[in-house]
Amino acid sequence: MPGRQYLFVSDAVAPLVSGEGPTCIMGLAQSLAAAGASAVVLSLAEPQRAAALPGLARRLRTISVRVGDAAQEVALYEGRAPQGHAQLIIAGATGRTRGESALLLAEAARALTQDGLLKADVAMGWGETAAPALSTSSAAVRVFVVPSGRMGGELSDGDMQLLGNAGLLSGAISQSRFLASFGAAAAHAVVAPSPTAARSLEREPGLVERAADEPVLAIRFGCDDIPHDPAHDAALPATFSAALPGGKAECRRTLVRRRSLSIGARTLLLGTAPLRRNKGGEQILAGLAALGTADVAILIPGQGDADLMDQARRMAIANPGRWAFMDPDLADERLLWAAADAVLFGDADDRVGRSVGLAQLYGALPIAFDGSAPQDFLVDYDPVSATGSAILYGSQDAHEIAAAVSRAVQLRSADAESSAPLVQALMRSAPRWTRTAALFEEVCASLA
Repeated sequence: MPGRQYLFVSDAVAPLVSGEGPTCIMGLAQSLAAAGASAVVLSLAEPQRAAALPGLARRLRTISVRVGDAAQEVALYEGRAPQGHAQLIIAGATGRTRGESALLLAEAARALTQDGLLKADVAMGWGETAAPALSTSSAAVRVFVVPSGRMGGELSDGDMQLLGNAGLLSGAISQSRFLASFGAAAAHAVVAPSPTAARSLEREPGLVERAADEPVLAIRFGCDDIPHDPAHDAALPATFSAALPGGKAECRRTLVRRRSLSIGARTLLLGTAPLRRNKGGEQILAGLAALGTADVAILIPGQGDADLMDQARRMAIANPGRWAFMDPDLADERLLWAAADAVLFGDADDRVGRSVGLAQLYGALPIAFDGSAPQDFLVDYDPVSATGSAILYGSQDAHEIAAAVSRAVQLRSADAESSAPLVQALMRSAPRWTRTAALFEEVCASLA
């Protein structure tokens, strides 16, 4: 790994843009750079955001991109990524469509490559909009990463014309309307974040016609990217780690006091995933409604669909002192994980597994649907042998979800005074970017 040059191309990157994909690309780039490799991230952002980010400076160089009938001058910003060793190059523009974003990225990559500023042994297109840019790279190894595990639909006629006019449609893929086809054609391998996602992608129209020897590989993403580190998170009431887990109990006490919860030492403090309809939010609430008199207190994240949040608040009225609603900011979300004994997830089609990994990282037991990425990465807890990394339920029926929560209630009731071994085991099992970086390096070495 030391000395190898990596180029990442993505239409969004943290901290300029929040979200799973932008965060994950920076987590991997930072880990590779920390291990001694050279890591450069090329991305897009609004000029005002790029100019305001500490460590970035505007270059004298600009590039001209033709978008439809108009030529657009795009400024470039360059510097070190905050709190890390990776290099950032930001094109100060954003696309109105997937095709425009793909065009802007590709033209930025092409111009910088011609200037000799983007030299790489390995080029990674991170997401579909990076696919045309990947085809401009002369790197010996090219990898197309699908961070969400899902493909977008066909491009519009307008987007096809944009890319065609720029000379980015060529050869066997010239008739394809899927951005994924461009990524597959330019890459030596496709990477998905879980085995479930890899199997699904192999059947996608945009990838099914890739070269016969081009593999779709599954590599689990880490989750310990900044600021997700309970051992050094200054926003927490107390820090803790797998070696020194005592601070988690202090986080629990602090949250209970701040939110005026009326609970005992054996009460299960249960966090939930954000209540979003497309992520199983309705099923989570139905499961909570079926709990009956179980000794459990509920923590609801501040982000969520408005109607589901209103429903949760109505449920809380009937259970005073047993429900708390967190603030909609990242610090309060991390406090939820740090304080919770368990976290309930309702997404039946989670193809990444980052959320359940974050729960583990903070020593909270995931309660998740037994399918997709959780099934790939988690093992159902067995109280007899005290082994396992989650509690899994087999259907989204409300009573089955309630039964899974009841298992966690029993576990807390039996081991309230000696929960440290479970907390330590969960934290050790959480996926980390150092491991992900090592797996990517192995893949790239095999493709070189």
